[in-house]
Parts: sequence; C-alpha cells; structure tokens
Amino acid sequence: MTEYRLQESDFPSTYAYHEHRERAPHLEQSWQCGRIYMAAKFVRSVNPASVVDLGCGDGGFLSLIKDIPSWGYDFCPANSAGWSERGVSAEAADIFNTDFQPNWGELTVVTEVLEHLRDPHGVVEWIARNSKYIVASSPADEKPGGECDSHIWSWDWDGYAELIGKHFTILRHKRVDWSQVLLGKSLYA
Repeated sequence: MTEYRLQESDFPSTYAYHEHRERAPHLEQSWQCGRIYMAAKFVRSVNPASVVDLGCGDGGFLSLIKDIPSWGYDFCPANSAGWSERGVSAEAADIFNTDFQPNWGELTVVTEVLEHLRDPHGVVEWIARNSKYIVASSPADEKPGGECDSHIWSWDWDGYAELIGKHFTILRHKRVDWSQVLLGKSLYA
C-alpha cells in the first residue's frame, strides 16, 4: 500500500486556485472519458435513488445519468457554462473549504477529486457518513516527480483501496487507461 504526499502546499485545494482555470470538458477528452463511462456503469450497478457529484466539472458525468435524480457542485466558475449546455443541475460552491453541506444523494461521486484535496481521508469519512455509496476515481500510477501540478496526493492500487476501504466496503475496483475507478458501500449505512 502506498500513499504519496506530492506537495506540501494545500493551495490546489482552494477556490482561489481553481477560480481562473479553464472549463474541463472531460467527457469529450479521449484520455478522460473511459473513467467517466466506467463511473456511470458503477452507479447504474447499484441503482441508487439519487446521486450527488462533488466536483462535477462541466457536468459531463451527470449528463450520462440524467434518468437518475442527480445534481452536482463544482468550484471552478468556468465549468458552469457546461451545466445548461448538458441539461444538468449543478451549483458553484466551495465544497471542501467551508462549512458547506451539500444536498446529499444516496450515492456520492468524486471522480478525479480526492487527489486535489487537503484532507482526502476526512472527505471520504464525511461522504461515508452521509451517503450509502461512493464512486471515486484517481490516477493509478502517479508518483512524486511526475505529478500534475494540481495534485496534492496520489495512491497506488492498494493505497486507494485502503483510503476508501476505511469507511466503505469495496464492491468494485477497476483500472481504466491511466485511472482507477472504485465503487464502495458505506460501513455506516
């Protein structure tokens, strides 16, 4: 099991870091879309009553599950342009740095989110105490020295399972291209 702290700065986890970033159309990016489709497949496999996407980007993932009551939150203002284009429900919010309380879904999605956060362990527990299921993804092979400048953390296969597995029973864990996607059921549900 390996967990890496890639940088000491917590700046990438702040609204100030993301407020001037460009829109992230991940669904249209060939190197991103595989993990998004796998995440949607995992969501459908448990047929949740509702889904919240914390860090929903421009709504690409939410557009794949419109038949399930779903909504999202993101703190990059440029992503909001995609919400109406994709016909999804989302709000701008500084989700992880305030006393913000989302409208929780039975399932919470955090794809390509945890590696950007100051306290991914605390966020996973927060999700487990408020949602029955989690679908999460993160780079599978990122190591110090080759990381994205916005990533604070990275995990190998076993490390990611341990991060999520402290608060969720792991139901599925798949590799898709460069990413690992995981489905878990809360230990508190």
